[in-house]
Amino acid sequence: MSVSKRLIINCGASRVTAAVISSHGGSLQIEKLVTEDLQYDFSNEEAILPSVGAALKVLAQTHKLSGKATLIIPGNQVLTKTIRIPHIEEAKRAQIIAFEAQQNIPYPLHEVVWDSQVVGDDGVETEVLFIAAKSNLVDEFCGYVSAAGFTAESISAATVLDYNTLQFAYPELDDDVLLINIGARSTNLLFRNPEGFFVRNIQLGGNSLTQNIADSLGKPFLQAEAVKHKFFAEKNGYSEDDSGAKLLTSCSESFMRRMSQEITRSIVNYRRQKGGAAPKRILLNGRGSLLKGLAEQLSTTQKVPVEFFDPLQNVTLEGSIDTDIDVLRMQTSEIIGEACRGMIPDAAGVNLLPESIQSAIAFARKKPFILIAAACLALVPLPAWVAIKSAHSVYSEQVRVIQAGLQPLQSSQAQIRDSQAQAEVASQAIQRVEGLVNSKSNWIQFFAELQESLHLAEDVWLDKLNIVREQSAAGESSYEVLVEGQLLVREAVNGAENVDEDVLSDQLKSLRASFEDSEFIVSSHSPVITWTKLQEGLNVLPFSINLVVDPAKPL
Repeated sequence: MSVSKRLIINCGASRVTAAVISSHGGSLQIEKLVTEDLQYDFSNEEAILPSVGAALKVLAQTHKLSGKATLIIPGNQVLTKTIRIPHIEEAKRAQIIAFEAQQNIPYPLHEVVWDSQVVGDDGVETEVLFIAAKSNLVDEFCGYVSAAGFTAESISAATVLDYNTLQFAYPELDDDVLLINIGARSTNLLFRNPEGFFVRNIQLGGNSLTQNIADSLGKPFLQAEAVKHKFFAEKNGYSEDDSGAKLLTSCSESFMRRMSQEITRSIVNYRRQKGGAAPKRILLNGRGSLLKGLAEQLSTTQKVPVEFFDPLQNVTLEGSIDTDIDVLRMQTSEIIGEACRGMIPDAAGVNLLPESIQSAIAFARKKPFILIAAACLALVPLPAWVAIKSAHSVYSEQVRVIQAGLQPLQSSQAQIRDSQAQAEVASQAIQRVEGLVNSKSNWIQFFAELQESLHLAEDVWLDKLNIVREQSAAGESSYEVLVEGQLLVREAVNGAENVDEDVLSDQLKSLRASFEDSEFIVSSHSPVITWTKLQEGLNVLPFSINLVVDPAKPL
């Protein structure tokens, strides 16, 4: 049996990891694995891609890597959306998925690269996961990849790859499981059940804790990152009574509370959308999962066993790889998930490589055969050439006749297009009427979701809801819901100077994210906070948040 070998590069938010993996039968072997940490201002998202490009060049020059590669981009760089469509045969499914993509991706399709993945099918409905990335970002990324000496064969999204790894490493697992992969900038949540899987990416990761430490200590981000690693590795010499240790412990506990709240909110959202059971087991992965006390807290809050995920089960390592095995477990899940796609049934995966590049790759593969055909044609003797020319004349006449027959068909096609346009106008009118009929039930469900968000939040209540409708010159309507409320500030009782504004801002950001979980909301504006009320001696903080309503589901 032949051995297949691939170069897979995982371009994360804090490091780039490259692995050469060979597959033989149903087994995988990591032959080479190297990592390069990213060096950039972590608060500046625009600096990520140049830093990734620099890391790729180091991997190519220092470790002699080059050629064809599969690239993986992190979950925070892509947009994910899950929808349901009627169960139909696969040949007709593509048209419906393309239509739904236009409706569910909040950008024009020509501005994004997108792909889809079927994640569940009960015989009545098919559940489809959309994954999209902005075209300009993907193009820029491909430019850095090419400049480093690599050829991108495909671009996979880390969002779904943990599912493959879970199936490959734990083939006997049949329980409802939640796999939590805590990265630098975001955390990927994968809910797996016997019928399929569900994914959600939350914008909370290890960098959030680092930034909190940086703000508390008044240090630059990179210095705070070093302090964080030393403290949690118990290598900085702090005693338990030291003020610095207490501050870092406080930052850590705050991060764990936020993470626990987000996970609870995600489980509620998962059960609401999927109608599934709560996870019976939680698996932790990613370097952020090593935070001391996190596993214990999640086990307490979720009331289920929590353990660390081992993606290296059923994977062998080349003897020359001397990286610590615990570190390897934390940084190889997505790579293994990509490597085993062809080895497991119902594997997950998408390709976000632009079609123009895919076409160029396909042409490059065919080019040798085209050159051979041209060479053979050049060797054709004269009589054969005359015969070819004669056949060309016959075929040209046939093409002329066919084109003449196409003219009445093209006229009919124009009439069909006019009818389709009239049908579209009628359909829009019907949709407006249906929207009015459905708005009542939409409001009931929306209020229920608001109540759920407030239940999860702490010390928050709402005072007022205003709906704002605007109509463009083209006749398109936009909807926003202005939510006004107050946040109880317990610290303000002891004076406004004792209030940590960052903590309060994070509370409201978390509430905003919870509002965005609603199926009626597509985005929101940053909370407007009336900080002056604290200076006036009040222990409540008024705020307002504008929620942008999905035009397809108006209230």
